Amino acid sequence: MAGKRGKSSSKKRHVFLSLKEALGKLFSHKFTVMVIPHSEKKVVNLQINTLFFTFSCLTLVSLIIGFVVLSTDYAASQQETLVETVNFETAQANLDSVVDEVSELIKVYRVFENAMQSTLGELNIATREDEGFSGSGDISSILDLEEVQGSTPREVFDVRRLRSSLSDAIEPVNQIADILSAEKQLLSDIPTLWPVVGGRNALTMEFGPNEHPIRDEWYLHKGADIAGPIGLPIVAAANGKVVESRLDQISGYGNMIIIEHKYGFRTRYSHMSRRLVSEGQEVYQGQQIGLLGNTGLSSGPHLDFQVMLGTEVLDPTTFLSIKNDFARWLGNR
Repeated sequence: MAGKRGKSSSKKRHVFLSLKEALGKLFSHKFTVMVIPHSEKKVVNLQINTLFFTFSCLTLVSLIIGFVVLSTDYAASQQETLVETVNFETAQANLDSVVDEVSELIKVYRVFENAMQSTLGELNIATREDEGFSGSGDISSILDLEEVQGSTPREVFDVRRLRSSLSDAIEPVNQIADILSAEKQLLSDIPTLWPVVGGRNALTMEFGPNEHPIRDEWYLHKGADIAGPIGLPIVAAANGKVVESRLDQISGYGNMIIIEHKYGFRTRYSHMSRRLVSEGQEVYQGQQIGLLGNTGLSSGPHLDFQVMLGTEVLDPTTFLSIKNDFARWLGNR
């Protein structure tokens, strides 16, 4: 067994020495490089052994590979730089667009603010100047100067002021909304709606002294006559409660309805062809209550619309003109 191991070790040593000897012979070989000039100068002979030649080739290959790698990295770096430059320019353009839009928004808000101040003044609502929030005071000017001299861009400061101004405007706008809501409710509770739907929006006889169309004598007309074809819808001029709905043959009103409203107002609708509501019924402004007709003492189809306050009769056009445009009808009555 020991003999076999010795023989194996001897073989390995023999192979190693043979390989070493072969490499020594290979690298000991020499190459002769002749440099022949074009002139008559002496020819130069250079002898290079295999080891040096191999080392030189490896060095040259390494340099070429390194150059290629560096060139690739440089190209990639240049591409990334170009992309970042384009992105930066795009971002800068977007930022400039945003700044322009902010500037335009501020200009529009200044117009809005002036209109708001004027509206608040007309409605006797406390304005920002009354409460000490004006942007023209000394303290505001100092704050402006500090912000501009600091690192915050002017546009950002303007946006902050705009946000503050809008916040200050919320309460006045809410007050205006309350006023408008109250006004809308008021106009619904007083007789301001034109009572005939689909007519000419014209009066055939006004309130006041007029010549009676049947008796041919002067008398005080207590309402406003609105003519039209029989069957046109008649609506309530305001919210209220029906206190009378009957046929009046004595006074000549024919089919008539009286509605009681807030603040002591009442309205009378006469000469209707048909009544569609009954006494005690609650009605809202614009609700249909009857049809235009020619009942009672009447010279033709029309609605005699009257407005009363307590025991006094009022000119209906005083209220109808608040929400309606109408004219005197010059045609036949």
